[in-house]
Amino acid sequence: MAFLMDRQTFADLEIFEGEKSNRSIFRLFDQAASYGGKQELSEMFHQPLSDPQAICERQDLIRYLHQGKLFLQIDKDSLDFIEFYLRTGDKPTKISSFKAIEKAIRYWIKPTNEYYVIRRGIAYTIELLQKLYAFVTEDSGDDQPALLKQYLKYIEESVRWTEFSRIITMKTKKRISPLDIERLDYAFRYCEFDRLKSLLKIVYQIDAFQSVADTVNDWNLVFPEISERKDIQITGLYHPFVKDAVANDVGLDEDSNLFFVTGANMAGKSTFLKAFGTAVYLAHLGFPVAAASMRTGVFNGLFSTINIPDNLNKGYSHFYSEVLRVKNVAEEINRTGNLVVIFDELFRGTNVKDAYDASLAIISAFAKVPGSVFLVSTHIMEVADQLRAIGNIRFGYFHTTIDEKTPVYSYRLREGVTEERLGMLIIENERIVEIIQAGSLKKQ
Repeated sequence: MAFLMDRQTFADLEIFEGEKSNRSIFRLFDQAASYGGKQELSEMFHQPLSDPQAICERQDLIRYLHQGKLFLQIDKDSLDFIEFYLRTGDKPTKISSFKAIEKAIRYWIKPTNEYYVIRRGIAYTIELLQKLYAFVTEDSGDDQPALLKQYLKYIEESVRWTEFSRIITMKTKKRISPLDIERLDYAFRYCEFDRLKSLLKIVYQIDAFQSVADTVNDWNLVFPEISERKDIQITGLYHPFVKDAVANDVGLDEDSNLFFVTGANMAGKSTFLKAFGTAVYLAHLGFPVAAASMRTGVFNGLFSTINIPDNLNKGYSHFYSEVLRVKNVAEEINRTGNLVVIFDELFRGTNVKDAYDASLAIISAFAKVPGSVFLVSTHIMEVADQLRAIGNIRFGYFHTTIDEKTPVYSYRLREGVTEERLGMLIIENERIVEIIQAGSLKKQ
């Protein structure tokens, strides 16, 4: 079963670059040397995993690469040329010695780009197959991860027992004869085309995983422990976009499956929710996360509502867009179950009374849903008083102090519910009323 995410969640967590931002989680990990490697990495990012074994197999391979136990030289230019060569002209469907000599004579008299591409593409392909053969015959120990063993087995079978077996001993610096060009072109672009494309895909996947491995030290990332329990325990969680970020701990489990977060404006609630969602997402890719440690169960999907837009095309207000979003998530919970759900500032698009009643009703209902976990923030602190009676809700808030009428944000998550209300203080500090009054006096 595929891990479920939707466009809203991808946008909330800035997984890919959007219209309003040129930064992305994908860009942090994208150090692939080849274009094919970038494509494979992008495909992984679009398709998180919900199979614990597949997640662990990816983790093991990335760890192995990070430890420097494996090295496959990736030459972007030669790989790009091979791809271009494989798409060049019509595929040969048979070998003809006469045509081989005729093509060589024509090229000698009047060189053509197509024949050049074929010759050069064949030479690069031979070099690639020889590199792959050397790669699988290296003595790299008995601790190879399962996913790497699968790759190596396929490469070895392809090189040893197919049309490629005669190629691994060829000398690529020696001029390739017209008959060899004809024979190899027939093998590469017709007989073994699909196998060659599969070998290239393996090269690109290794390149993509190496790209991920290279980011571990760059961003001080750790590999999550995959648990059989439906819980999420993270220590030292931070967001990789935030320089010198303050790290926080968070825990959700079957007995406390809803975490209720409060805090003043700009205290760090939204960034914390994004950091949490990003860690859950990366863990389901089999990738390292921005934290000191993490243990997580495997879920069926992740849905967030952090930056929900108005839908002007359909005439929806912000509040109605929020309502529809909550409804869609609720339907997905009923249909699929075992989800991670994040809501930031529920029902900010309506009046305080309706927001209070709606928040209380929705949060109370979510807290009673087994198998899923919820992280919810709100600016309506009074809701917490009614929620305390529900035993499986945990409460946390971001602490803020006042220094000479100036808010000082610790960005530190504490247990409990905040009593701080800084909206009017911020307005006063910006002297907005005075600016309005001064403008009014000028016009009198």
